[in-house]
Amino acid sequence: MGEQSSSADTPLWAVVELDQFRTPEQTQASQWRRSLRSLSTWLGGKNDAEQQVKDESELRSLPEVRLAHLVPPIDWAPVATALAQQLDDQNSPVTFFITTPYGGHAAVVSQWAEARSITCVPTPSLRELAEGGTEWVEQGINQREWAVPALERYFLRHTQGIQGIREFLERALSGRLGKGVIGCDSWTYAYLQRVIGIDGAPVFTLQSMEGEQLARYFAQIATHSGQPPPVYSTRTGEPVLFDSVSKQKSKAPNKELQRLAAHCRGHIGLAWHYWRERLREPKADDEEGLWLVDALAEAELAVDTGDIATLVLHALLVHGGLDDDSLGEVLPFSHHEALNARLALQRKGIVSSCEGRWQITPLSYASVRQLLESRNYLVDPL
Repeated sequence: MGEQSSSADTPLWAVVELDQFRTPEQTQASQWRRSLRSLSTWLGGKNDAEQQVKDESELRSLPEVRLAHLVPPIDWAPVATALAQQLDDQNSPVTFFITTPYGGHAAVVSQWAEARSITCVPTPSLRELAEGGTEWVEQGINQREWAVPALERYFLRHTQGIQGIREFLERALSGRLGKGVIGCDSWTYAYLQRVIGIDGAPVFTLQSMEGEQLARYFAQIATHSGQPPPVYSTRTGEPVLFDSVSKQKSKAPNKELQRLAAHCRGHIGLAWHYWRERLREPKADDEEGLWLVDALAEAELAVDTGDIATLVLHALLVHGGLDDDSLGEVLPFSHHEALNARLALQRKGIVSSCEGRWQITPLSYASVRQLLESRNYLVDPL
């Protein structure tokens, strides 16, 4: 997608049609930097050897209670409201709302449906999916309006596991199920678009954020606990956020947050994880303020990552996460090989368990996406 700049007046939460999505400025440059870091690591060089003005050994992690006040969970309600405004103009039997992993599509669609007392189609069990059962499809037939918060939970990528979702989408797109809104992981959407074909249905997503918008957002969410402390970059020593008291907006956005926006392709869900996991406080009691340690330091994939590991990563993204049993079902090799590859990725910090499913960790997502794209795997449109 193309790139564009933002202004101080750009809203934080903008739901747009998929073809209007734009990555932030410097996104391409950020991808080149990742490639160079990965190559340097593979050749035995140091990973990101930029000079730091603040030694990380002088800092410590914030207590969980304080961190919860400074970086509370994302409130997706404004996105649900923005989506509702877009849906008011839609007459299509099905409308999709897609986001990247950690992008909030399930929460947004759930909140939209709850506010309107609209029924969500029950999620089929893994056993139903593995056996190719389609009974769950009947749940939505007699509903005039319905919602699916997370379509990635309704299929497995094999012959039996695709039957139910194929039948469901065919009925839904034809209008036989009434009118529905489907939340969907962007990787799942790309896969289903390829294997089933879902052209014609409107697709919306959350517009990307530039660094200036990230600065506004991180300052806003910290203000409920009083005036937030200043945050400095360990790379440059410069303040990262605007002064929320004086509301200064004449300065250019801090480069650190523009780098973060570009690195995350403008996705607030990923940027939130970076911000939360990289905030530090001084060990010395007489120092004030907080520090943002190099926001782009992460678990990087080496350029020589093997084919089995790459297939595991792609399968996890296409399904929005899988448990070990299901992972073995959708890969073209033994469960033992799949488990070994998953264990190796877990040790490197590339994948972690969330609600019983293995997922790409937020700080590794950008590196994984770039690797898959470089090897001509099907990637998401965001």
